[in-house]
Formats: sequence, C-alpha cells, structure tokens
Amino acid sequence: MDEPHHPPSFLTRLRAGLAGERDTVYLEALRSAGRVAYDEMLSADELRERLPTLWNLPAATASQLLAAWNAFVLQTLGETILDADYAAQPGTVGYVPAVTFDQAASWLTAVGDWVSRARQARANPEYDLAMHTVLPAPLPAWAEVVACPPEHLAALQAAVAPLREHAEVALHTLVRPGVPPQYESAVNRLHQDSAAAAAAVEYAAGLRTGRHHPGLHELIEQKLKRAIELWYRVGQLASMPALLDGPRFDVWCMTDRATLARWKRDPRARQAVIDMWRHDPNPSATLAIQAQIEAGLRTGDLWYHVPSHGDTCYFEPPFSPLYDVRRPVRIAGLALRVSTQFAVRGGVNRGLVLGPFRPTRQVRYRLR
Repeated sequence: MDEPHHPPSFLTRLRAGLAGERDTVYLEALRSAGRVAYDEMLSADELRERLPTLWNLPAATASQLLAAWNAFVLQTLGETILDADYAAQPGTVGYVPAVTFDQAASWLTAVGDWVSRARQARANPEYDLAMHTVLPAPLPAWAEVVACPPEHLAALQAAVAPLREHAEVALHTLVRPGVPPQYESAVNRLHQDSAAAAAAVEYAAGLRTGRHHPGLHELIEQKLKRAIELWYRVGQLASMPALLDGPRFDVWCMTDRATLARWKRDPRARQAVIDMWRHDPNPSATLAIQAQIEAGLRTGDLWYHVPSHGDTCYFEPPFSPLYDVRRPVRIAGLALRVSTQFAVRGGVNRGLVLGPFRPTRQVRYRLR
C-alpha cells in the first residue's frame, strides 16, 4: 500500500482518476503543520489538572483551554477522516473522494487560527477570546454533496469516536469538583447534549447495512454530523463555563475591520448592530454564513474587495466587508462564480448582496 507522503504509483493514480478522487498532498501538508494542536492540547490538559476548579476562570485561561480544544478537535477530525478513507480504500491511498477532500480541508485549514488564539491567550493575561470571535464557535461549514459515498460515511463514523471520548472527559473534569448552584441547570443540559450525541452515533451504527441505500446513507450522515456538532459545543462549554450564562460573542464579528472604529464611535451604528442580532430569527444561520466566508478566506477562494473609490463596506448592518470571489465557491446556498462581488446582510433579511457596488453617502441604520 502506498504511503500518502510518498509519490503514488501509476496504478494508484489510475484507480483514483477513474474514481474521481483528489490528490491529498495539500491535505497532508495541512495535517503535518496542524500537529502543533496536540502540543497545545497537552499544555491545556496540564493546566487543567493544576486548576482546583474550572469555574470563575480568568478570561485568558478559559480562552486558552477553549482554543486548544477547538484546534485539537479539528485536527483530530481531519486526520481521522483521511486515515479512515485510506483504510477503506487501500488501492487509492493518497487520494480521497471530493466530498472527503472538501470536508478534511474545512477542518484542517481552521486549525492554525485556533492554535494562534491558544498561544495568544497563553502570552497575554488580558486576552479574551470572546472579544475576537463568536463563542461557542460553530464547526466549519459541512461539505455539500448530492450523494455521500460509502467510504465518506465510514470516515465520519471513525471520526466521532475520539471526539466523543475527549468531550466526555472534558465534561467530567468540569463537574468533578462540584457545580455551583446557578450552573446546575446548564450543566444538566450539557449532559443531555452529550447523551443526545451518543444516541445519534449509536442509532447511525444500527442503520448501517451491507447494501447501498441513498435514504439510509443520508440519515446516517445527518446523525453523525449532529453528534459531531454537539460534542464540539460540549467541549467548548466545558472549557469556558462562563459561556453557560449565555452565548458570548462580539456583535461586530461580521463588520468590516477597516472601518470598524468608525462604526463603534457612531451611537446609531452601535444600536443598529445590536438590534440586528436581537431581531435575527436564527442567529446560528447568520453565523454559519460567516463561517463559510471565513473558510473561503483561509483557502483563498475569497478575498476582500477594495473598490477604486475606497469604500470597503456595505452601507447597512452588520456593515460587512465587500468580498471578491477568486475561485468558484458556494456561500449561503449560492454558487458564486469567479470575480463575483458580494457583501452580507444580517438580521431578518439575512443573506448575500451581490455587486458590483457603487459609492454612497447614505448609511442605513435600520434594516428593511
């Protein structure tokens, strides 16, 4: 069997080509670089063991634990899904189906950012991750596919096992010294979420058969994805229990960084952004769009658009940057072609606004 870090044989390339699989040289480089996530998790685990309790942690300490957890989970998921596919398809080691490639890439490309955040938290005792990103953070967007190949399902099944183990350990560590009375209900819900994730995985395992059935495969995929999302969230909340008081995030997380200071100084803009989130019927869906955009920025599929007239953001909340599509990509359910310009609208009118854009002196403080 070919090793993925060695040049594949002619037969391997031929089999992969016939199956429509993609070379994993890019993913293997990400895997190699991302292994620093395990060092960060080890450092976080050692810190966790020294702490008498995880309740009322300084923001920087909790930020380190959470960022290390996210980096570890995403690295583990990315590595596991690759190795599971190699094991299931030994004739094409070094190649994976397109959906598996996209899924592994979405996880592995996010690892570096979380490692950086963990190290910033270690270096700066005033660091607060909640001021820089949405917490608890959503998983990177799921790769979209019409028909999920059987080997991809096997890979997802393998990926949930290490995630379950570490999430349950993190939850046990949180509750071991006792739970403050004001957090008991929230911790009960964490146990409930962990149990729901375990039930979803066990149900998915019971659905597997030796025969291919599209409906069953779709149901298994849904169950496994739900379990991964739940355990990812449980681990974050167990690392930063202050989040159990309610989601903490920067309301400016979708705002153009180049003009951010201007909007923060404007009382009407501040209120408009707060109102946008308050009246959003599904904030998670809005944040999922932002997660897709951030994934596209990391991979180079997207970049920031700076028009010749100098305006860099859209004129209504959340005062989104303008983006350029550099490679075909799907955002918010829309297939975007190269050179498409877009911005993001939040709140009840959530979605993309397509360019081209022209300058305006108007600022819309209330969404239509």
